[in-house]
Amino acid sequence: MVVGTGALVVAATLLALWAWAVVPVSAPGPYAELLNAATAEEPLDEETVAEIREFCGDCHALPQPESFHRDAWTEEVAMGYDFYARSGRTDLLAPPMERTVAYFRARAPERITYPTPPEAPRPFAATFAVERLSPGGPSRWLPAIADLRWCQLRAESRPVLVACDMNGPVVALDGLRRRQGIETLAVLRNPCHVEPCDLDADGLMDLVVADLGSFQAADHDRGRVVWLRQNRAGRFDEVVVAAGLGRVDDVRPADVDADGDTDILVADFGFYRTGKILWLENQGPRQRPRFEPREIDPRPGTTTLPLADFNGDGRPDFVAAVSQEYESIDLFLNQGQGRFHRRTLWSGPDLTFGISTIELVDLDRDGDADVLCANGDSFDNRYVPPWHGAQWLENLGDGRFASHRLTDLSGACRIRAADLDLDGDLDLLVTAFLPSEVKPRTATPEKWASLVLLEQIGPGRLVRHTLETGYPYHASLEIADFDRDGDLDFVVGTHGGPRDKSCWFTIWWNENVPRTASP
Repeated sequence: MVVGTGALVVAATLLALWAWAVVPVSAPGPYAELLNAATAEEPLDEETVAEIREFCGDCHALPQPESFHRDAWTEEVAMGYDFYARSGRTDLLAPPMERTVAYFRARAPERITYPTPPEAPRPFAATFAVERLSPGGPSRWLPAIADLRWCQLRAESRPVLVACDMNGPVVALDGLRRRQGIETLAVLRNPCHVEPCDLDADGLMDLVVADLGSFQAADHDRGRVVWLRQNRAGRFDEVVVAAGLGRVDDVRPADVDADGDTDILVADFGFYRTGKILWLENQGPRQRPRFEPREIDPRPGTTTLPLADFNGDGRPDFVAAVSQEYESIDLFLNQGQGRFHRRTLWSGPDLTFGISTIELVDLDRDGDADVLCANGDSFDNRYVPPWHGAQWLENLGDGRFASHRLTDLSGACRIRAADLDLDGDLDLLVTAFLPSEVKPRTATPEKWASLVLLEQIGPGRLVRHTLETGYPYHASLEIADFDRDGDLDFVVGTHGGPRDKSCWFTIWWNENVPRTASP
């Protein structure tokens, strides 16, 4: 449902997107009365059930009662009715709240149980040496590493690990084994994602950064797209190419309109009344880019915008992971002249599905781009539903995709593909990222997997190896041959977690083949 100029309000939802705004269920007063009324043994007639389903599923999929344990639904329903009241809509018939609570409570489990995925029957062929690294030394804040990128910034230098810390710094770590220290490239507001590109075609590698504009989720206009332009001295000048946006969480440089210069696709996640997908059209000369914003999609909640040419016409298309109440994976086919045709490839079954990120990769090596999806976002209400995990959308051709569930993983956040055991096919890494405190109280993240490797043992057949448990604070992941020994290593960044165990990065050195090159 739409309120104002393209702002989407989660009005009739029965899910709490902001749990801190709700009075606890145990509080006395109307919530206690509502609970008492809802637990009365009075069956609901078919007409009332139909009204509840129509009201609660008007602008999104009907919430599944299994999303929450039974006693949580009183609070969730109250929040949903509050959203509807504040939306300004009057066109829906709202059933009595206590009957809606009774509907969901009657169908919800008494407690949430979490699946225990099977482990591979044999060890993974490659082994890893784990090293924790905090190159900056003690800090007054916990690290909040939101993105990592292994890239070569200067022609005469080796690649470096570029990291976005949401506390402000964009840094480059040189020599992961040689301890050559860390270089601060810029200090922004809340950098979230970085893309290397030569934006002004001067032969020097630049960086384009998505700057959220706030650490915590909120509606505001402080989000930015920042160009870190490398000068001849090797330093990076901060150039703001777009401002006045919501929380910008992804940027993808590409020649969208095929006019010979680099444009930028932008995911403005926003929050409640802000957010959209933008195309920043480059209207300046190649060495002096100037950008004009063009709206592609008015919905908030987009987390990732990976690019690929899906129809072979030479124009960059993209796939968007759209969370919030949509929980959809949408393909945007580039029609030329800045026009895109949107088609939904897949939608989550419930508002708590929690799409975090997606990646495009030809997993089955059949010549087309598939979609990998990690769904484990619990930061809207800190509640962990039982269906977090990873899935593969197999590209069947002719615009058809088939969904395959890969594994269960509470807090699944990042998913990447790489041939880690050098057997000629792609394996997958999946990280977990959860709030420091989660609901329900019976949840035990200290026992859950936080880093999982999915080994491909046949076309599209994967088995699970849990690499780490009890530390679900990995919001970023990068894979590369850091030590140049012929196999692929990987690194995860730390975002929050206990201060006494916190480090900036954890490097997993692949010991699949003997090291023959100097790091």
